[in-house]
Amino acid sequence: MAPQRGEKRTLTPEAFGKFLRWLSEDDELAVREYQRIRTKLIRFFIHKGCTDADYLFDKTVDIVVAKVESCEQYQNPLAYSYGVARNVWHEDTRERKSVPLEVDVASPEHPDPKAYELELQCLDHCLARLSPGDRDVVTRYHGQRGRDKNPVRRGLADGAGGMNALRIRVCRIRKELRVCVVECRKRLSN
Repeated sequence: MAPQRGEKRTLTPEAFGKFLRWLSEDDELAVREYQRIRTKLIRFFIHKGCTDADYLFDKTVDIVVAKVESCEQYQNPLAYSYGVARNVWHEDTRERKSVPLEVDVASPEHPDPKAYELELQCLDHCLARLSPGDRDVVTRYHGQRGRDKNPVRRGLADGAGGMNALRIRVCRIRKELRVCVVECRKRLSN
């Protein structure tokens, strides 16, 4: 039986022993394999954005142990554990309730129109200070909405050496712009 959040595991030593024997007949190798699987699955849950990766790992192991106890044979313990972990993650995702937003974040209103205008002026100033190539990349990257942005970004990625290289470049440019805008606002508001 899989533990509930906050509950202690009810895994029997015999069942866990059988699970370790399934991993390897050699005790030391079995423990190392268990630790390897644990590390990989915890990392999997963390990469999926889970806040309680240890709990989800325990739940995954409980399910795997139950399958092993029922004498089902699987050739690759890591692959089987990943499959169970993926199902546990999907189940956990369905159980978490989405929280409705109280405010319309798609079109926020700036509380101070003068500060907003100042920020826009600073952004224009900072964009003008960028190299023509960087300015072109960042304006084209953020210039489209919805599905229209995909072909533009693909074209930019081809010229930048791939999508990851493009994202890194755009991130660097945005950081430069952010620093420049903050400095500009400080200068103009004094």
